[in-house]
Amino acid sequence: MNKKILSVFISICVICITSMCFLLNVNAASASIWFTDPTVTVGSNVSVTIDVKGSDIGGYELYLSYDTSYLQYLSASGGENLGVNDQGGVITIVDYMGSGSSSKMSCTLTFKTKKTGTTKITPSTANFTSGDGENISPSAVGDSTINIKPVPEASSDATLKSLAVGSGTLSPAFSSGNTDYSVSVDFSVSSLAVTALKNHNGASVYVSGNDNLAVGENKITITVTAENGAKKVYTITVTRAKNPLSSDIFMTLGEGITAEVSINISSDSVPKGFELTAISIDGTSVAAIKYHKDAMPAVYLLGNDKVSEGFYFVDVETKTAKAFEYLGQTEKSLMLLDVKFSKVPKGYEIGKFKFGETERDVLVPSGTETPNHCLVYAIGAMGEKVLYMYDPVENTYQRYGFAEMGKENNTPNKNDDPKETDKKQENKNEEKNEDKSLFSNAVFKWVFIGIAILIIALVVVAIVLGVKYY
Repeated sequence: MNKKILSVFISICVICITSMCFLLNVNAASASIWFTDPTVTVGSNVSVTIDVKGSDIGGYELYLSYDTSYLQYLSASGGENLGVNDQGGVITIVDYMGSGSSSKMSCTLTFKTKKTGTTKITPSTANFTSGDGENISPSAVGDSTINIKPVPEASSDATLKSLAVGSGTLSPAFSSGNTDYSVSVDFSVSSLAVTALKNHNGASVYVSGNDNLAVGENKITITVTAENGAKKVYTITVTRAKNPLSSDIFMTLGEGITAEVSINISSDSVPKGFELTAISIDGTSVAAIKYHKDAMPAVYLLGNDKVSEGFYFVDVETKTAKAFEYLGQTEKSLMLLDVKFSKVPKGYEIGKFKFGETERDVLVPSGTETPNHCLVYAIGAMGEKVLYMYDPVENTYQRYGFAEMGKENNTPNKNDDPKETDKKQENKNEEKNEDKSLFSNAVFKWVFIGIAILIIALVVVAIVLGVKYY
């Protein structure tokens, strides 16, 4: 009896253990399928992500159904070894792990939406396998709900909410419905900042014509483009004031090139070597500068996009101007002047000399057909108007002294150090004194020798006379 009871007990234990192992094996492999539920506007693309989740997923096979009146299949992506076949309303998806298993496998399907409404993507068949190739019964299978909305109607609002400028005051005051405004600015304002705020966020604003303002009237346009393409243009008429230095007198610098003369010149801007004066052009008195009372005057041109602002020599009769010409190795080291106002040194005369491709009036050695140098009249950096010798071989300019050839020039140079000049003079005086001292010493020596000879002669005569006497 005891043996039978023991046998039954053992059998029951074996059955329980086997059942538990079976249950553990079933629970070890599970699978579920999840879909995203997107919302999009009609005509756009929509992506649906499919996630297969479980504890031991080795692969899966899905058959999906969709409504072709709502969706058009485009493509698929993701997966380990993904294979997708679309048959127009039915899509077959196969994916598997190359080795082992995973707790999640995913892929994404992309469709183009065709009309508004709500549609679904529904699995008709779903098969799952474990990493060991065993079939897995799905624990949950979902579907995808796609909400397709109509495209919002594009806004036609092309108006501004506000309009302001950086200088001056708009006239009239801004009103969204008014598109024409005006503003006056000073001559100093060459660019006007414009702030234009749109009424609708979907609109765009473009401002043009607010840079490089000319004297007088200028047009600035603010173009507002609505979301649906409609346009509205606001206009600001900007009047830039006249230059306070304007004289309304223009000088010609070349063919089609003119610049206006400034009526005033600041004394601080007058170059060294020049003096401020006034000249009359077409009956209008304007400020000018001259380096010599009879020299060609220079005026200040206001400048423009073709002419640089600054001083220019002018011919009042022809109303033409030419820029200052500078010479030397360093920019603006020497300002070239008319040589006829210079002091002509002996041995020189006014003639022509070629500087590269340019021939100028200069001072050349008198009677020389092919001079090897010349003298130019110029203003140096310190404002001194002097002659400079030009060496065409070295292409250099050196200050010219007025010493005559063959004679020693004892006149100190203005650039010489006075202390050095005095020292040289002292050395010369010492040399002269030494000469005089030497001369005096030589005379004294010969006088002394003569006296000594005379004394010796007298002694000899005295001795001779003494011997005879005795």
